Amino acid sequence: MPNIKMGFEGQILFNATPGATATTLLTNVKDASYNLEVEKGNTTIRGDGTAPPIETEDVTIRKVTVEFTMIKDTTDTALSALQTALYAGAGVAIRMKDYSAGKGFDGDCTGTVSSGKPLNGEQTLQINLTPSRSYGRAPQLYI
Repeated sequence: MPNIKMGFEGQILFNATPGATATTLLTNVKDASYNLEVEKGNTTIRGDGTAPPIETEDVTIRKVTVEFTMIKDTTDTALSALQTALYAGAGVAIRMKDYSAGKGFDGDCTGTVSSGKPLNGEQTLQINLTPSRSYGRAPQLYI
């Protein structure tokens, strides 16, 4: 098994029941990303006054988003279940992995759907998810 992983090896698993384990592999995914951003608070101190202080910061909030694009396929039952949940404002269970035995995000999410209808190409759905604690599971960022 090669050490360098290719994008197509990444996996997204889904369950329409938040709080449950995400076990349905979403195979109709084009591009996917898992993003971690941080907000920081200033921790700079004055020091002894003999030199200007060096600015320091510490992380105060971690913000996670899971984003992926799916082709609008009317026979894809997983896509249909995902759309139904998100359009209802309900949560879903999501597990994202670097590769089949790899690590990644695991948690319940709520999200948005953007529908693309290009003149020259297939219809797509852009799914944007953020973690939610409302369904009994704390998000795990890299397990």
